[in-house]
Amino acid sequence: MGNVLTKAVPFLMLPVLTRMITDPAVFGVYDIYTIVIRFGEPLVILGSYDAMFRLFFDDKDPLFRKQVCSSSLAIVTTTSFAALALTAFFWVFGLSFWDGSYRWMIATAGIVIAVHAMRSVVAAPTRMQNKRATIILLSLLGPLIYYAFALLLAREGKPLEGLVFGNLVSGLVLLLGYGLLNHSFFSHGHVKSEQVRVLLKIGVPLAPTFLIYWIFTSCDRFMIGHMMGMEAVGLYGVGARLSSISQGIYMAFAGGWQYFAFSTMKDKDHTHLMSQVFEILAILSFLSLFILLPWVDWIFKIMVAEPYRSASTIFPYLFFAPLLLMLSQIAGTQLQVEKKTYLSTISRLVGAVTNIILNALFIPRWGILGAALATIIGYFAMTLSITWVVLKMNRLMFNMKFAIITLSGSLLLLLYPLLRTTIIFYIFFSAIMLLSYKSEIFLFILTKTRRIT
Repeated sequence: MGNVLTKAVPFLMLPVLTRMITDPAVFGVYDIYTIVIRFGEPLVILGSYDAMFRLFFDDKDPLFRKQVCSSSLAIVTTTSFAALALTAFFWVFGLSFWDGSYRWMIATAGIVIAVHAMRSVVAAPTRMQNKRATIILLSLLGPLIYYAFALLLAREGKPLEGLVFGNLVSGLVLLLGYGLLNHSFFSHGHVKSEQVRVLLKIGVPLAPTFLIYWIFTSCDRFMIGHMMGMEAVGLYGVGARLSSISQGIYMAFAGGWQYFAFSTMKDKDHTHLMSQVFEILAILSFLSLFILLPWVDWIFKIMVAEPYRSASTIFPYLFFAPLLLMLSQIAGTQLQVEKKTYLSTISRLVGAVTNIILNALFIPRWGILGAALATIIGYFAMTLSITWVVLKMNRLMFNMKFAIITLSGSLLLLLYPLLRTTIIFYIFFSAIMLLSYKSEIFLFILTKTRRIT
C-alpha cells in the first residue's frame, strides 16, 4: 500500500505540474538527470538490498539478523562515499555531459545517489518486519515533500530547480525517518567480514541486473534526446509518468513480494504457490490494460496540458512494461532461491540488448512510439527467456489455457498501432479472447485466489 501511494501522488500531481511547466524541455532535462541517478544507485547498492532480504530469513536469531543488516549498510556506506567523491571530482573539473548552466546538477545527483542507496538499506528492516502502517506513512510523506518543493519553486520561475531539490530533500527526510526507526538493527560492532563476503557473493551478480533495468528505463531517453532533442524526451517522460499508473500495481507487488517469497521458500508447495501467483497476476495485468485502452485519449485530455497530449500513443506499452517486469521478478525469485542469480542476469541481458537494437531501428522511423515499442518488445524478450529457464528447472508450472491467453494478449498488444482506429473491434476481440475457454476466466482467478488464501 505504501508503494502504491508513492506512485499515486505523482500521478495526481501531473495535471498541476504540466500546466505550470509548459515547456517539455524542462521535463526532458530532468529526465536525463534522473537517468544518471538511476544509473548510479545500482552501482552503489551492489545488490546488497536483495542479498540482505535473502539472508535475513535464513536464521531467526536476532544477533544474526543485526549482523546482516549492519554488514549491508557498511557496504553501501563505503560505496556511497566513493560515489560522492567521484561526482565531486566531475563537478569541480566540469567533466559531465551537461553544459555550464546545468553543471550544478552533477553534484546534486551524487548526493541523491548516496542518500537513496543508504535509505534503501536503512528502510529494509521496516519492510522485513512488515510494518505496513509505518511504510504507508513514510511512503506518502516523501512525495508530498517533493511536490511541495517542486510547486513552490515552479511558481518562482525555477521549475527545474524545484524538481531537483524536491527530490533531494524528500530523500534526506526519509533517510532520517527510517534511520530513527531502525537504528537498533545497525551498529559498527555488528559488521562481520563473513557476512560482508556472503552479501557480496549474492548481491554483486545482481548489480548487472539492475543496470539492465536501467537500460530498459533510460536508454530510450538518451537515444531520443540524441536523435530528436530534449522536447521529445520531455514528451516521452510525461507519457511515461501518466503510464506509471501501472507502477501502483507493480509497487504494491514489489513492496511485499520479497517478504512473501523468501518467507515461504522452504514450504513444500512453494513451486505450486509461485505458479499460481504468476498466473493470476499475468491475467489481471492483461485485463487491466484492455479495460483502460478505450479511455487513453480521454485520460490524456484531462490529466495533461495540450503540449503533452501527443504522448498518448506510448501509453499502452509503457503501462504494460512494469507488469511484465513484475512477472519476470516472480520467475527470477526462484533463481534467487536456488542461488543461481547469474541465470537471471543473462536472461535480462537478452531483453536489454533487444531493447537497444530496436531503439536504434525504431526511433528514427516512428519517434517516441518507436521507443515505446522497443521497450515493450525488450520486456517480452526478458520475461519469456527468464520464465523458460525457470520452467526448465521445474520451478514454475503452467497449463495450456494460461499459455493461450497470454500469447493472444501479447499479440494484440503489439498490433495495437494498427488496430487503434478500430478500437471497438479490438476491445470486443480482447474480451472474447480473455473470456474464452468455456468462459471460465473469472472463475479461474477466483479459484486460484482461494487456493492461495
